[in-house]
Amino acid sequence: MVRASYTNDLRDLKKLCAFHLFVARGPQTFAVSAMFALIAVFFFVMSAVGGNAALGCTAGAVLLAAAAILPLIRFLLQSAKMKKAAASNPNYTATRQEYTFGEENFTLRICVRGKEEEYAIPYAQVLRAYETKEYFYLYIGGGKVLILPKGAITEGSADELAACLRAMGKRFREKRSCRRA
Repeated sequence: MVRASYTNDLRDLKKLCAFHLFVARGPQTFAVSAMFALIAVFFFVMSAVGGNAALGCTAGAVLLAAAAILPLIRFLLQSAKMKKAAASNPNYTATRQEYTFGEENFTLRICVRGKEEEYAIPYAQVLRAYETKEYFYLYIGGGKVLILPKGAITEGSADELAACLRAMGKRFREKRSCRRA
């Protein structure tokens, strides 16, 4: 059994935004940038073959710059949206989650200013879970992601939690380099 307790933190939310955009959604995030880069290469090739090198190189350079900056713009927009959502919730930084992980499910108790709600969530209902060097991210649907810093584990270990999450099969992306030998 693994237990953890975590209080919402805006720094952790920002790290989640970066992880979600660049890792969890990685191929989708970079698809448009890759398309822009391919079109830029096309313009560079056509400018070398064709007669109007200045126009082709300029168009290629503009598209290449757009391909490079687009993921950064998406990250800044997503971070601003999450920060605004957290700021609009006066209880965000006062919200504590208490986790108890078992073999087939985990219990999530949400505590906000003296009020508590408890949910039993089977691993079969978790859409996906990721492990990083510092966190576990549990995607539970409806745009909801639970952030669990490894330092928030109060009973058990990150290795034991990873063993529990392996019940999810391929929906759990484990960082094996974090496992102890």
